[in-house]
Amino acid sequence: MTIEPLYTIKNCDEQPHNVTIKVTGYNEEYFEETFYELNPGQVASVKKTKMLLLKWSNPFKDGYLHYASGDYHYYITSKNVSINYHSTPHLTNTVVFELINESGKFNISVREYT
Repeated sequence: MTIEPLYTIKNCDEQPHNVTIKVTGYNEEYFEETFYELNPGQVASVKKTKMLLLKWSNPFKDGYLHYASGDYHYYITSKNVSINYHSTPHLTNTVVFELINESGKFNISVREYT
């Protein structure tokens, strides 16, 4: 089984972009606020911490094994465009944000892969 990143940000635009992402875990389980300067084609990703992986793998907790206890909140902003996204992370999912510029209009897309 492959452990996927917590999130990935891809700059799919031909221009560099500054990006800030803030991730807040359920019940204060995790917090991160990070600023990136991404060149065209550059990718930034954050691995799930060992502490989270151990916590999610606890066989004594109620509910599904290998899942967070609740939703994580992702807030990403770049060039006055922002996205809010909620997801329940687990070992094999990842949230992917793409910085795109279609016909001169900048946007941020979000997808989740499992």
